[in-house]
Amino acid sequence: MHKLLTCIFLLFLFFLNSPVSFSQLPEDFPSVNKIDLPGARFSSPRTFNGSSLFGYIDGGAELYLEYGFSVVSVIEIEYLQGKYKTEIYKMNDPEAAFGIFSVSKYRCLDMPSLSEFTCRTRYQLQICKGPYYISIINSQGTKTDSIASITIGKIITDKIPDDDLDLSKYLPGIKKETIKTNCILAKGKLGIMNGMPDLEDYFKEVENYTAVFVKSEKVIISVKFSNEMSYKKFLESNKWPDETLSIAPGVKKIAENHLMIELPD
Repeated sequence: MHKLLTCIFLLFLFFLNSPVSFSQLPEDFPSVNKIDLPGARFSSPRTFNGSSLFGYIDGGAELYLEYGFSVVSVIEIEYLQGKYKTEIYKMNDPEAAFGIFSVSKYRCLDMPSLSEFTCRTRYQLQICKGPYYISIINSQGTKTDSIASITIGKIITDKIPDDDLDLSKYLPGIKKETIKTNCILAKGKLGIMNGMPDLEDYFKEVENYTAVFVKSEKVIISVKFSNEMSYKKFLESNKWPDETLSIAPGVKKIAENHLMIELPD
């Protein structure tokens, strides 16, 4: 009896620390299947949630967890003589999904119109829509690979009913196109280190915030804190007394616990 209980306990620990099964994805998860893509071949999907993400991207999981990560589905697709590694990350909210997208994209060749936020390079297509961040990686970088990646991306985004993230509340008066091409969102130290490392000193020892950065003619920071304590700590660390914000150069309060900062050239 004792041996049986020990075996059951060990099996429980194994399943607790293993990737979740495909059947445990939410019913509305935007996965790709053979009906969507006739003629394609699919690997067995792998899914990871919570701390099991370290088993998939050890060394990068902390960034996803900082933003707010729920589950990822990973599948290899063979289609039109190419191979496509498709990762669909469900984050906790649209801001978290955009945050990962914003610090992951690099030197986009173009932005296919699959959602408000996309980035295509020779070997990768990245998409943010609603609470989902999607990465489709190909191995050859051909024109056919780009077409196939966009086809796969459209299948996924068409299954996401959520609206695109609207960042205008963070950046009133900033042009939509500027936000679309030059915006980075961080929710903690790792996001800033990956997106705007030169501005890390502004956020030393500060927590519970969402910071949106825009690089245009000048750098603009819009930072919203989830509580008054974090807001006041940020003011103190940067020597901006709350009662003088109306006259502090380049700093203004646009809502409760929410600042907009224009950095000097």
